[in-house]
Order: sequence, then structure tokens, then C-alpha cells
Amino acid sequence: MKQLLPLVLITALILSACKTKQTASVDATFEKQLQEQFINAKEGDVIELPEGTYTLNRSLVLDGVKNITIRGKGKDKTILSFKGQKDGAEGLRITADGIVMEDFAILDPKGDCIKVQDATNVTFRRLKVGWNSLHDPKNGSYGTYPVGCTNVLIEDCDVFGSSDAGVYVGQSKNIIVRRNHVHDNVAGIEIENSTDAEVTDNLSENNTGGILVFDLPELPKKNGMRCKVANNRIVNNNGRNFGVKGTTVAEIPAGTGIIAMATNFCDIANNEISGQNTIQIAIVSYLSLQKPFKDSIYDPYCGGITVHDNKITHGTGSPDNTVTFGQLFIAIFGDKIPDVVFDGEINPAYLNNDKTIKEDQRICIHNNGNITFSNLDMANKGKNRSSDATKYDCTLAPLQEVKLNQ
Repeated sequence: MKQLLPLVLITALILSACKTKQTASVDATFEKQLQEQFINAKEGDVIELPEGTYTLNRSLVLDGVKNITIRGKGKDKTILSFKGQKDGAEGLRITADGIVMEDFAILDPKGDCIKVQDATNVTFRRLKVGWNSLHDPKNGSYGTYPVGCTNVLIEDCDVFGSSDAGVYVGQSKNIIVRRNHVHDNVAGIEIENSTDAEVTDNLSENNTGGILVFDLPELPKKNGMRCKVANNRIVNNNGRNFGVKGTTVAEIPAGTGIIAMATNFCDIANNEISGQNTIQIAIVSYLSLQKPFKDSIYDPYCGGITVHDNKITHGTGSPDNTVTFGQLFIAIFGDKIPDVVFDGEINPAYLNNDKTIKEDQRICIHNNGNITFSNLDMANKGKNRSSDATKYDCTLAPLQEVKLNQ
């Protein structure tokens, strides 16, 4: 027995080494075959991803081939892992129209999980995308990342771990984001410089901020408008901010529900917004960041924002004092930050000759229960700061339904 035991151990080690080598070989073969499918794809093809977990070292790229479907066996059954990725930034990068991605997972890429650029008719469906190392500033910026796209559908996805935004849509138009679970990102969902978007029936939890509707300067497409944020659950978004310093999301305080910044015609309705420790809803201009910009076409103000029929309750923890917005709110309110805050900045172009605000550019807040409110009146350095929400008891015309025409 004394001689047999080392032999058993040696045999076990040999078998283990062979098994490890075989697994690595299988992944390499799979990666090569899958890359070839992407390279050789023809219009109308369906690229089938088998069940299993596969490690890939290089980005998958699909360029210029229309109407391709990439389909797995389920977001928990077909898993493409880019842990230790050596080549490329994204897990999957696409520049092609008519793309459907469904029923698979992309995890732990060096950069973004799935980037789709300058495409028409793009569908993300039943995907799992993110980083298993949660709250890590080394994680990529975006989970789902369509930019410069038209007719975008993101539905029934699980998105987590992004150091910027989990579900991000930028400089795009005709957008539906629905029934997704976004968690443990800096921003759960972000609609940026985009036009005609619906964000509905999502669960956004344990992020730094739940849902953001932003417009930023110095981008090719600017002055986005018409975003409906409705029937979402935005709860307990108190995760620490692990965003990269210098980015806009790095300024979001932990404990933020919804921020509408420098955008027009946004309807925030019928949401459950609860458990955030800093603020539930902020309506602010880009000026509140106190960052200079040179974009002469950019409109840094909010207008035509309506907040109605939401169920809003404040969290029980302390507000975040580590970032710009949080420091601003705490300096004014201490730890009793109102549920809904408007910075009070109004574009002079939104005013009638008699200095009243044009009907469609008003800020309307009504039927949200017993909430607390403040107009910071930042334009006058807080001189006329007010907690009277009755001045904002008005209604705006409903937004038209988004139709994707896919």
C-alpha cells in the first residue's frame, strides 16, 4: 500500500492534466469555428450557439452582413466567457442591420459585453451579460451598448456589474427597453442623447442609480427627447459608485432612483420608486455638474418633464456624500433630502414674452402621494428655493407610442 498510494496520486494528476488540456483544446476549437461562422455569415443566416460554457480569448465581430440571428440554448445554458480576454475590447461587436441576439450569455469581457454601432433593427432578447466580479472599477463600461442605432429592442435581459451603465442606449432613436433585470451596475439603465424611447416594466435594483435619462454635450448626436419611463420597479439602488473618475456617472450618489438631466419631454409615470437613501427623482440641468462645455448647439436644460402616478418612498439609510450631486444635496438639506428635486434652471428660450413657461416646456409633478419636494432655484443661487409642489400640479400631453418598424 505504501508504494501504491503514490502511484494512485500520480495517475490522478496525469488524468487531471489531460482533462484540463482537453477542455482548453475544445474551447480553442469552438472559438475558431465560431469566428469562422461570423466571418463567413451570409444575409439571413442563423448562427446557432450550442449549450455549454466556452472560454474565448478574442472578440467576436460581425460586420456589414444584414439580417443575422445569433441564438443560444438559453441565457443560463449557453455561456461565452471572456475572462482573461487577450484580443479586442468587446465580447461581441456588431456593425450590421437586422441583428437578433437571443438566449445566450456573455460574461467578463475586457471592455463592453455587446456593442452594436450604427445599425438599424437591433434586438437584444433573453441575454445574460455582465461581470461576475461585482462593483469592480476594472469591469467594462456597458453591458448592452447600442450606439447610433435605429429601432432598438432590449427585452428580458439580465445585466449586471457594469462600471458605467448596464443597459445603455446612446445617440439612437426608436427604442424599447422592457422587462429587464438590471442590478449591481453604477447606472442600471441609461438613455443618453436619444430620441423616442420607452423604458417599461424593468426591475432596477442594487445599482448606484436606477434609471438615467441624460443629454451630454460634445457628442455627434445631441438634444435627445421624448422618453417614457413607466411601470418600472426602481428599488434599493444604494450600491457604492465604482465608476471611472471623470465620467458623468461617477458623479451619481449611491441611493439614486431616477435622474432626468438636460433632456426634454420625459414622462415618468406609474413606477415604484422606493428604498433609495439619497434621492428618488432628480430633474436637473447639465449646469448642476458645474462642468464647462463649448457645444453651441447643446441645450443643457430640462423641459417638458412630467412626474405622475408614481409610488415613492424614501430609504432609511444615510445619503451619499462622496460625489458632486450628493454633496450638493447634503449641503442644502442635510440628511433630509426631499423625494423629488428640481434644480430650478430654465432655458430662457422656453419662456413666453410675459416670462411664463411655454405649455409644453413646463415641469409637472402630480398624484405621487405624500412626497417631499424642492425647487432649488439654482438660477438665483437658491434665493427663491421652495418646497411648494402645488406650483407644479399640471399635466402634459402624453407621448406617442414608440413603434420600431422592424
